[in-house]
Amino acid sequence: MSVTLRSDDTTVPTSISAHRHVPRDWPHIIKTIDFAFQPIISTHTGRVFGYEALLRNWSEAGFDSIQDVFDTAWENDVLHRVDMEFRAVVINKFARLPNADKLKLFYNFDSRVVRTADYRPGQTLELLIAAGLGPDAMCLEISERHDISHAHNFQDILLRYRAQGFKVAIDDYGSGFAQMRALYDCEPDIIKIDRFFIDGMDKDRRKELFVTQITGFSHMIGAQVVAEGVETLEELMCCRRVGCDFVQGFFIARPSVTLPERTDIIPEVTEILVQKRRQGDHDGELLRSFMIEAQAVPDTIKPNDILDFFQKNADSTIVPVINRRDEPVGIIRDSDFKAFIYTPFGRELLQNPSNRAYLSRFLRRCPSADIGTSLSDLLETFVSADTLDGLILTEDGRYLGVLDQRALLRAVNERNTLNARDENPLTRLPGNSAIYRYAANALSKPRKRRFAVYFDFDNFKPFNDRYGFRQGDRAILLFKDILGKALSQNAWFIAHVGGDDFFAYVQSIDFEDAVLAVRRAQAMFDEEIKSFYDPNTRETGFLQGKGRDGSNKRFPLMTVSAALIRVPPNRTDITLDHISTEAAKLKDQAKNSPDRFATALYETSDSYSNPPSAGQTAPAREQVALLEQYPD
Repeated sequence: MSVTLRSDDTTVPTSISAHRHVPRDWPHIIKTIDFAFQPIISTHTGRVFGYEALLRNWSEAGFDSIQDVFDTAWENDVLHRVDMEFRAVVINKFARLPNADKLKLFYNFDSRVVRTADYRPGQTLELLIAAGLGPDAMCLEISERHDISHAHNFQDILLRYRAQGFKVAIDDYGSGFAQMRALYDCEPDIIKIDRFFIDGMDKDRRKELFVTQITGFSHMIGAQVVAEGVETLEELMCCRRVGCDFVQGFFIARPSVTLPERTDIIPEVTEILVQKRRQGDHDGELLRSFMIEAQAVPDTIKPNDILDFFQKNADSTIVPVINRRDEPVGIIRDSDFKAFIYTPFGRELLQNPSNRAYLSRFLRRCPSADIGTSLSDLLETFVSADTLDGLILTEDGRYLGVLDQRALLRAVNERNTLNARDENPLTRLPGNSAIYRYAANALSKPRKRRFAVYFDFDNFKPFNDRYGFRQGDRAILLFKDILGKALSQNAWFIAHVGGDDFFAYVQSIDFEDAVLAVRRAQAMFDEEIKSFYDPNTRETGFLQGKGRDGSNKRFPLMTVSAALIRVPPNRTDITLDHISTEAAKLKDQAKNSPDRFATALYETSDSYSNPPSAGQTAPAREQVALLEQYPD
């Protein structure tokens, strides 16, 4: 087991020391060791995909670190025996999880095991079967920190594991030897990106670019992506935005030796992701309507039955192959079958019932993606993969259907048509029609915390008059980008009302967090808009121009005013028109406020021009008392 260090393991591996050669009481050590489980969840639905097993109690067993356990076993020539004992412990514990048969066990695989004298394949499968699990319950993690390219017959060993139904993951990708050949040779089902690239990714453009490229490449070769070490909401949302399929880390849940009571979702995190998906699921609806629900066949099918399938389904050019958990393992092409049939004795070989192994010679990897993936990302994956077979669509890792070239192009065209109707032509953000539809749905349900925000530029006309409409459009696009960054950590709905007016809505977050996000957007705009002015104007801090009455006036540099409406949790009769009317009054207060910010609880006199502070929290406290009466 190549257990590596992440945010959940703070120990430092020690070098090989003399004490490793001292005989150890391994039976006692094995009894002392325990395993903690850390969940891995879908970024699209928030559902738990599986658990990674992490070694615990190594210090109590007399070791300096996790790695020291396995290095010592290797030096004592007992690595394989010890590792099999550990596998028995972790498999039996995993089998006690609720709905274990629907989950995936991620187990770190030490490549040195295959070089031990007592290595014998098939033992792990025996352990799984004895625990009531199938081979597809196990995913072997191969750490990229260790150079696996020189392991004797390592690729053959992986092929044997895969032939038994195991999944294979490359762990800590980007942390070690970065062998592209390892990806080519291993053909991993999953790539786990090292937490170094996830840590602070939301603030580091280079890290985000790296993760985006690796994710795109992984999908192109038919692999899924797990982002390791997610410790903040911002990192989670960034991982979701760049296309990572799954995440794990402290923000999701810490590793625990105690088995969880439920294994379907992590409620607090799932709510955030589901809400985000509802707001951006238009692509998912289109994909469902255009995808081909091609019949899939089990990976236990015999080649002769595949021949019968193609004969009965003459229009099918491919057939998806799935395992017993409905996870896609690849496709089989009609053209490959036909080419083989016309070889000498080809038909006879296929019709021989003992030749089930021939299935593997026709099975091909196929790019896959979750149904929640954006059409733009799907199109990029399709083009990069340079495949005529199409893409396999999944949901929570399970097969849904196939998207071929024609279906993909039709979906993209339909999406573009719908967007053109509903989005602002300049910013490509949702426009008025989309705002009304979204608000009607969001406001019809009581929620503990609901906030609507209207943004309006200050001194925009003098800027437009001086620098022209093109530069004015650039200022509007700048603020659009700023909103995307400042409000990215929560599931905000962001829209462009028109001109220099923007709208945003969020629910299920604290009032203070909503205020901070809005003020952050204002501050970012205040700073970045300065570069749009000429040096002399920046220095003086104002523009000289004509006011609406025609007289010469000084206009300060552009800023943004924000009016934040707190929607009462007990009201389901409030409409967007009600909120707009209230916001119009509040915007006047904001523009006359030193910090250009005002907030109010709808239909109350509770309003003030400054964000909550130590001496100004009464309105917030009153609202909290009211909100606690209603479900989130």
